[in-house]
Amino acid sequence: MRRITAPLIVTALLAAGSVVVVAQTPPSLEGQAAPRLEGRLHIGPHVPNLDELKGKIVLIFFWAHWCTECRAEGPSVAKLADKYRAEGLVLIAPTERYGYVEGGRPAPPDRELRYIIQIRDTHYPFLRDVPVPVGGANHKAYGADAIPLHVLIDRKGIVRHYHTGRMTEEELDAAIRQLL
Repeated sequence: MRRITAPLIVTALLAAGSVVVVAQTPPSLEGQAAPRLEGRLHIGPHVPNLDELKGKIVLIFFWAHWCTECRAEGPSVAKLADKYRAEGLVLIAPTERYGYVEGGRPAPPDRELRYIIQIRDTHYPFLRDVPVPVGGANHKAYGADAIPLHVLIDRKGIVRHYHTGRMTEEELDAAIRQLL
C-alpha cells in the first residue's frame, strides 16, 4: 500500500504547556451514500452514474500505473468480477495521472494517459471492458489517500465495505458475498 496524497490529519493540542500530537486516519465511507463518480475523462466504457448502478453491487477498485500491489491483486479482482457478474456485480476502476511514466520520467497528461492505457492493456487486461475514470476527483470524493483501495457499494447505493491496501482473494470474495 502506498500513500498518494496528504498522509494523516494531525491535530495539535495544548495541554499543560506542552504540545500533544494526535494522528487521525481519514474517515471511512462505510454506511454512507456512495459519492458520485466523475467520468468525463475515462478509458473503456462510459462511467455509469449512481442511478444506473441502483440494484447492482459495485466494486470500485482504485489502482495506479505504478502500483505493484495493484498489479499483484489484479488477477483476483478479475476472477471475482467474472465470478459475480451474473449476480449483479459491476466493477469500476478509477485511476489518476501522477505526472510521470515509466522510470519516473515526467510526462505531459496526454502521454501519461497513453501510458496508463498501455499498462491497463498489459497488466490489467480484464479492465479493457470496465469503466476506468481518470482524474483526481474520484480519489478525493472517496478519500483515496492510499491504493489499492476497495469500495463495495450495496444495491441501494450505500458503501458497505471500505478497505485500503491489498486484500486476499478470499477476503474480497467474502466481502462481496455479504452483499449478494
